[in-house]
Amino acid sequence: MGADSELLQSVANVLSTLTILSCLFLKVPQIMYIWEKKSAEGIFIQAMIMEVTGFSIMTLYNYTNQYSLMTYLEYPIILLQVYVMFYLVLKYKNKLNMPIVPIASIAYFIAVIGFAFDILPKSILSYLVPCCAPLSGFAKVTYIYGIIKAANADAISLTTWVISVVTNLARVFTVFVDSADTKLMMNFAISTVLSSGVLLTALYYQRMTAMAPKTRRKSTRKHSHDHDD
Repeated sequence: MGADSELLQSVANVLSTLTILSCLFLKVPQIMYIWEKKSAEGIFIQAMIMEVTGFSIMTLYNYTNQYSLMTYLEYPIILLQVYVMFYLVLKYKNKLNMPIVPIASIAYFIAVIGFAFDILPKSILSYLVPCCAPLSGFAKVTYIYGIIKAANADAISLTTWVISVVTNLARVFTVFVDSADTKLMMNFAISTVLSSGVLLTALYYQRMTAMAPKTRRKSTRKHSHDHDD
C-alpha cells in the first residue's frame, strides 16, 4: 500500500510540475495578440474581473491553508499574466482614466494583503471558494458568448485553451492525491468542462472562417464560368 501511495505521489508531482510549466505561457498568446493588434475587441471587462477574482481567491485559499505550493503555483503565475492582460484590455478600451479603476485596484490589493497576512479571517475564503466555480463558469460562458455573437474566433488562442483543459484535468488528480479537498476538485472538474466548451466553440468558428474564403473562391469561379457561357 505504501508503494502505491509513493507512486501516486510521484505521478502527482510530475503532473504538478508539467502543469506549472505549461501555465507559464497560458495567457501569453492572448496577451501578444492584444499587444500586436492594439485592440481588445471581443474581450469583455466583466470576464477579466471574474478571472482576477477567481484566481485571487484560489491562490489565497491554498496559501492560507498551507497546502503544498506545487499543487497551486499555477494560480499566482496565471494571475500575474491576467494582470498584464487586464491592463492591456483597459488601455485599449480607453478605460484606464476612469476614477473607479485606481479605487478598485487599491481596495483589491488591501483585501489580498489582509488575507495573506491573517489580518482578515481565512474562514471567509472557505465560503468564497465555492463561488469560484460559477465565477470561472461565467467568465468562460462570456468567452463563448463573445465568439458566437461575433461568429468569429480569430482573436482566441487555441493553444491557451488546450493548456487550460489539460492542466485543469491534471489538477483534479494532483489535488486528490495531495489533499482530496472536495471543493478544489469540484472547481477543477467544472473548469475542465467549461474550458473544453470554449475550445470547441473557438475551433468550430475558426474552421468556419478558414473555409469561408474557399467557398467564396468557388462561388467566384462558378460565376465567372457562367458569365463566359
